[in-house]
Order: sequence, then C-alpha cells, then structure tokens
Amino acid sequence: MPFKSIIALVALVAVGFAFFALAIDNGFWHGEDFLALEHSLRMQEGSIGIFESGPPYKFQPLVYGIYYLLFNHAQFNTQFYFIFNILLHGFNSFLVYLLVNTLLKDRTVALFSGFLFVFTVGSYGKSVMIVSGLEDLVITTLTLLTMYFYFKNELDAEGKLHSHWFFLTLIFFIASMLTRSTSLSIIGAFLAFNLFFRGRGNRRIFRPDFFVLLAIAVAALIIKTTVFHYTPLFYTRDPGVARYIYYALKNIINYLVRMIFPIHTTNLVAEAGAAVRFVYSFATEIRVLLALTVLSYSVFGFVFGNRTIRFFIAWTYIMVLPFAFFQFPNDWLNIRHLYLVSVGFIMVISAGAVYCSRLIASHRWRRLVPILVPVFFVILARFIVTQLDGSYELKAKSPKAGYYREDLARKFQRVVVEDGQLRIVE
Repeated sequence: MPFKSIIALVALVAVGFAFFALAIDNGFWHGEDFLALEHSLRMQEGSIGIFESGPPYKFQPLVYGIYYLLFNHAQFNTQFYFIFNILLHGFNSFLVYLLVNTLLKDRTVALFSGFLFVFTVGSYGKSVMIVSGLEDLVITTLTLLTMYFYFKNELDAEGKLHSHWFFLTLIFFIASMLTRSTSLSIIGAFLAFNLFFRGRGNRRIFRPDFFVLLAIAVAALIIKTTVFHYTPLFYTRDPGVARYIYYALKNIINYLVRMIFPIHTTNLVAEAGAAVRFVYSFATEIRVLLALTVLSYSVFGFVFGNRTIRFFIAWTYIMVLPFAFFQFPNDWLNIRHLYLVSVGFIMVISAGAVYCSRLIASHRWRRLVPILVPVFFVILARFIVTQLDGSYELKAKSPKAGYYREDLARKFQRVVVEDGQLRIVE
C-alpha cells in the first residue's frame, strides 16, 4: 500500500475514534442488540447454527459469525463492541477515500469525501452508535470492497475474467450475500459504472464480468428465498400496485431529503432548545424545498457534471432503492439505512466544495466560502451524534432495556442480571 494511503487510513481511523469516543460507554438497548446476543448464546449451546434464519432471526450468517466471535471474546462488555464498530467505520471511510480517488483521480476530493464519511455526514452516526448497527457497517465494507476491486478490474485490467482484481471482486461480492442483501443494488451500481466509464473505445455496457456477477446474484437470491426462506420486501400491509409504486417513490425522495435535514419529531427535537424547535416548526416547508433542490441538482449534475459526479448521483439513487420498500406506508424512515447511501451524497458535496474553491482560487479569503457547506454538515452531524448519545444512554437504563435483559436471563440459565448488568455464571 502506498505511504500516502497508509497515512490516510491512520488519520481516518483516528478521527473516527475521536469523533465517536463518546459512544463507547453506551450499553445494549435496542431489540436487535439483544437478538444478536441471544443468537450468539444459542450458537454456543449448539442449538442453532450460523445459517439459522427462522423468525426472529434473519439470514445474515456472516454478521452472526462476527457477533459470535465478538461475544466469545467480550461477552456483555459493550465497550468492546463499540470500539469494533468505530474501527470498522474508520476503515469504511478509508475505502470511500480509495473509491473516490480511483474514479476521480483527485486526492483532495477523495480526502474530503473520506473525512465527511467518517463524520457520518448524510447518515449521522446511528449505525456506529448502536451495537446492532454492525450489520450496516459490515455490508458497507463488503460493498465498497466489491465496488473498488470491480473498478480496478475495469480500469486496469480491461474487465478480464482471469485477473486478480476480478477474483477479489468475486470473493467480496459473494461475501456480501451472506449478510443483509444489497447484491442487486451492487449490480445496479456496476451497470451505472459501465455506462458512465465506457471510455473512448465506447466499450460495451454489458460485459462478460458483469454477466458473471449478475448470474451469481440471481442464483444467490433463488437459493436464499427457497432454502433459507429469505423475504427481501417488507411492508405493513399490501397497499395495491399503484400505491406500492407511489410509496416507494415517496420514500426515495424522503430518504434523500433526510440526508440533508435528518431530524424527526422526537424527544431530540423537544429537548434540543428553542432554536432547533423553531427551525423544525418549518419542517414541512423545508423538506418540500429540499426535495425540489435534490431533484433539480440531480438533473443538473447529470447534464453538466463529469462522469464521476454522474456515477455518484446514480449511486445515491440506486443504493437507496432497496430501503424504499421497507415498512411503508409508515412515515418513519430509519436514517441508519443511509449509511451506505451517503457515499454518493458526500462525494457530490466534496467535489462541489473543492471545485468551487478552485474556481475562485485567486481570491485569498473568498475561496474558503465553498468549504462552509461541508463544515456546516460536519457541525450538524456532531450536534445529532451528541444528542443521540445522550438519548441512547438513557435508553440503556430504561425499563424496556431492563425487560430485554431479564428476558435474556430467563431464556438462558447461565445468564444473570446483577446491578442492572448482564453477566454469565460459569
């Protein structure tokens, strides 16, 4: 690895650790946290295996395998889980840096992108600050590695099937199917890349390596649905075809708007002070304005942007698509789902800030004005992360979390609750 890349990796991991150190003392509180603990305990007993997917578990053997290894080492020490999340998040930020630098050949924009991602601009930290957010982090790692090696294979090996780049692509693409499914989104991103990066030779969009990966994705989906009873779509009730399409399109726009204006009507708003409550009183108007801005900027970027900007705009829409079909027609959208989606968002912000600054480089101070946009989002992310941290600490001490702990102790004789904490009795 080049020395500059090593420096970037160390810096991003260090900044990520500093930014999220406040979350290390958070505890287990989310229902999925305790579900992961229960799965690990049952694996220790031998009553279920890593491929268990019957309710209440999901088909994500790779994630359950990681939980099992963590649990064998740390048991109920939440600090260890959060440190692992933070380190993995820092590594993901480094992968974002590599990805952008590979496509754009601009280290400054790549570094901006990596640092905005480590500050969780666009996703705002929930995946890092919840133990069960590990599944968001893992699928992002696998997706970014798959995309990076696919791009290297296309750009450096002309899409050859026998290159080491394609071999690595296959490994991480197959691994991605052993966690929450994003394989069809990855295929869509491959297709967008092939379209925008055809090069001067006007190479084919549908290439042999693409068809190999598509065949693997389809075969994996068939196996998962038939053998492991995987169900990729979830909604509270069947709204009919017309409303199904309407709600999905609405969710896409709502998710993209929440990358910019992420605050829901929750205690975070009620307890955040008069200024936040005043801003949120105009939430509907702000979101309508932002929706129009996002759509118009998307069109503008496709028409006037370079191929890399076009690709990352397409990335944002493609990656958010699977989550548009979850839990509608409910209005509550989980910004945890934006962790992977936000890669396209932060790249567009970084490129816009750097390019605009370069256009006015002759102006000593005014050239810094475009940098205020990413700085604003970093401040917003810090505010939300701080608010979430306080909220999660309270939730870990809440009666609901206490019920989850007692329920786990009832299911396993060797698990006890002492002073409000879980412990294993040997």
